[in-house]
Amino acid sequence: MPHERINWVDHAKGVCIVLIVAMHAALGYGDIVQQNSWMAVVVAWAEPALLPAFFFLAALFLQMTLFGPSKRFLDRKILHFAYFYLIWLLIQKTVLDSSLMMSAPIAFLGDILTALVSPPDSLVLVYMLIVFHATARLLRFLPTEKVFVAAALLQCAFATGWVDTGWTVANQFGAWFVFFFAGFVAAPYVFELAERVSGHSQQIWNALLGWALVNGAFVALNVAELPVISLALGFTGTAAIISLGIQLCRLKWLAILGHAGRHCLVIYLTFTIPVIALQQVFAANGQMVDTGLACLVITLGGLAVPLLLYRLVRNTPLSAVYHRPLSLRLSYARERSSASLLPPPPSTTRNA
Repeated sequence: MPHERINWVDHAKGVCIVLIVAMHAALGYGDIVQQNSWMAVVVAWAEPALLPAFFFLAALFLQMTLFGPSKRFLDRKILHFAYFYLIWLLIQKTVLDSSLMMSAPIAFLGDILTALVSPPDSLVLVYMLIVFHATARLLRFLPTEKVFVAAALLQCAFATGWVDTGWTVANQFGAWFVFFFAGFVAAPYVFELAERVSGHSQQIWNALLGWALVNGAFVALNVAELPVISLALGFTGTAAIISLGIQLCRLKWLAILGHAGRHCLVIYLTFTIPVIALQQVFAANGQMVDTGLACLVITLGGLAVPLLLYRLVRNTPLSAVYHRPLSLRLSYARERSSASLLPPPPSTTRNA
């Protein structure tokens, strides 16, 4: 298992977070103005690979903590994400639902409590990381083949709409846990394969082109969500994003993409507020700007504002929104450095 940061992982995560922000920007703005755009087409094309790759990448380094001490795992993988989920739930609700907070504080509090068991779309991925890590811990000694098969069957049932519990957490678990678990199980093979193919640039680009065409064809035919096809597209799309990360990390002018990948949780937690604000600004100005161009600008704003905000607050008391204070860590971990959304510098950390 690698001991230092791996650039292609950061770039692959960067691809994922850019597409996640683009999805929210394009679909949200499209609903407001009642128009589709080329950005919506790009998002629809990438959707079969997006969340599978996100959760697969999130589990690549799970082996480092999964079988370790319970307190260490609880602090780093459960309380870590729970802290940031609660902090940003309060921030988002306060900013976006300020009128409700002032006019109906009881209803506002009720929404907060509801979000503890049914997360909003803007934070659902962080919530599911808590659930997935806890589940992986509980299942860690079971035969991996049986767990994978069961998770794959759940994916076929939930992701295709055959089963709908009406509860976001259950639906999301059924649809995506197989990819998280696969990331944990397949990690050693992924790193080994990445090293083997890293010198075959032309072959990788050819494979990516083939995947792009095939994936696009399934999406265009409206069959990408069918059983088995959805599962297959999820894994092939994950492989494609990993391959893209391997290729893009070699381009120095795309270092910003790796920077976004290293800060992917900072961006994810923060982007909703600037995206919604920019959507309202563009909507208020009617059709003065092409819908696709407006979505692109909104996406760029949703990526830039979180990174700028983090830079502004990281050395102030407000850094608590991105760094969990030592006082809120388990005693087992307090002697170590504070829990942050971001890892220490590349030369001193694993890519956890």
